[in-house]
Amino acid sequence: YRAADANTVSVAKAVRERLKKIEKTFFKVRDMKYVVITNQAKFIKNTIDEVIHTAVLGGILAILILLYFLKNIRSTIIIGVAIPVSVIVTFFLMFSFDISLNIISLGGLALGIGMLVDNSIVVLEAIQRYRENGTGVFQSALQGTSEVAGAVTASTFTTVAVFFPIVFVEGIAGQLFRDMALTVTFSLLASLIVSLTVVPMLFSSMRRQKAKERMNNVFK
Repeated sequence: YRAADANTVSVAKAVRERLKKIEKTFFKVRDMKYVVITNQAKFIKNTIDEVIHTAVLGGILAILILLYFLKNIRSTIIIGVAIPVSVIVTFFLMFSFDISLNIISLGGLALGIGMLVDNSIVVLEAIQRYRENGTGVFQSALQGTSEVAGAVTASTFTTVAVFFPIVFVEGIAGQLFRDMALTVTFSLLASLIVSLTVVPMLFSSMRRQKAKERMNNVFK
């Protein structure tokens, strides 16, 4: 039986590895075999795999919906790159706070993936508006991001203010939903950072200025 704070999947894996050693030193000598009657980790692993599959499918559907509404391949690619980058940053923060990949944390990540594109879309649309008005690529990225940075930050922290206090809830409810609250918070903060840094950078890199237009902007 695992301890209260132990991970079921890790404990089951350790038991199986120990059984392999015991089989070589004890069972084979006596011509005996062992059978695993039940393994709760198997069901947990299957559930986690389903959550991961759902999260990936949600990300793909989000990109397809963006392609339909934005009707721009480059803009969709920029948002599509922002999603996995935000997820990687979220995983780094989860690892830093010792949050394991379990049903609750992955559920929070799946919930946060739907919100990951919000900030990036707002920033990208602001940049695109400046670009359509004739502003240079780099100036559009800078001015568009600066214009909506305050609103995007306020919107993100408003949502964070809803989830983050769950971390301080005591009792069983706090233990159950702490990982989810932190995961959603981390994913939102990651999306904010990515939208204000990676999205403008990708826009300025993918939409290069013409030589004549670049020279005009230099002499302005």
